[in-house]
Amino acid sequence: MHTRIRKARENIGYTREQFSELLEVSVSYMAEVERGRTGISVKMLIKICNLLGLSADYILFGEETDETKFMIDKIKRLDPKYLSLLNNIIKDLLAIEKQ
Repeated sequence: MHTRIRKARENIGYTREQFSELLEVSVSYMAEVERGRTGISVKMLIKICNLLGLSADYILFGEETDETKFMIDKIKRLDPKYLSLLNNIIKDLLAIEKQ
């Protein structure tokens, strides 16, 4: 699970710091998750899935949907100058979802 989270984060282009900020957790906590030294709550799993555009099945079991592959491919093709804009959009969407 932890390696899939790290690889997905890296594939999208988030640094661990950016990813932690979007998840509203500390960088050290995220590092421990990505190293497999600490587990995550269901609530955190949902936040990670939403942020990375991945299914819980993929995070937990390694099964990636065609939709997820399609979205990751689109994000990979983005000009890096747009990644901060994408980060802001995702952060705003997550804030709206919390309401």
